[in-house]
Amino acid sequence: MAKKKNNKSWVLPVTLFLTALGVWLLVRFLSSPDHRYIIRGIDVSAHTGKIDWERVKNQNVSFAFVKASEGATLPDKTFQKNFEGAKKAGIPVSAYHFFNFNRDGVRQADNFLRRVNLNEFDLPPVVDVEEWGNVIRRPRKEIVADLKEFVTIVERKAGKKVLIYTNEDTYKHYIKENFPDNDIWICSFDHKPDIGRPWVFWQYSHTGKLRGVHGKVDFNVFHGTSLEWKQYLSRY
Repeated sequence: MAKKKNNKSWVLPVTLFLTALGVWLLVRFLSSPDHRYIIRGIDVSAHTGKIDWERVKNQNVSFAFVKASEGATLPDKTFQKNFEGAKKAGIPVSAYHFFNFNRDGVRQADNFLRRVNLNEFDLPPVVDVEEWGNVIRRPRKEIVADLKEFVTIVERKAGKKVLIYTNEDTYKHYIKENFPDNDIWICSFDHKPDIGRPWVFWQYSHTGKLRGVHGKVDFNVFHGTSLEWKQYLSRY
């Protein structure tokens, strides 16, 4: 009787597939900001929806930035509730203003300062500067001049430097040569940001999910160790 042939033609393709999968998972694990930086946080606005801050705190959230205002007149309707909720949960928190490229810088600073109590901040005040969401009708130099007015007024009131949130393109066009002494919170989804200078915070996702949060959350990391984080907090 002839011996039955032992067909193992499947072994090599399966082995190659498993090896490739292992390499992909390893690279993804090592490259994810979640695994390269241990201090993680979120930023939220009215678009985020209802937030249970006590539940959020227990998911390795070490800081939060909450939207307070936009342009010359607009408030964020959930600011006070979110700020107080994060504060009560023991999460270091600050507030940000969405800068409108077609509004006066002095009026925008007034709008922000009317919404917040800077003495309650655990982190620096933030201005969000990005072309997305803006209809630009003015020359670059006028926009920069208004942004400088905003930053100067808020810094004078706070006694601290303003943290600037931006993305790589907007940074190069509006921030790079005009705000060399301000810390940068950079947005980059596809790769680790490289702006030619150190950044302090990196926003790497707009689609994060956390238990206790109704909508999607922006995920961020702090560029530093636990000790450096404690030192950073001590400045505020």
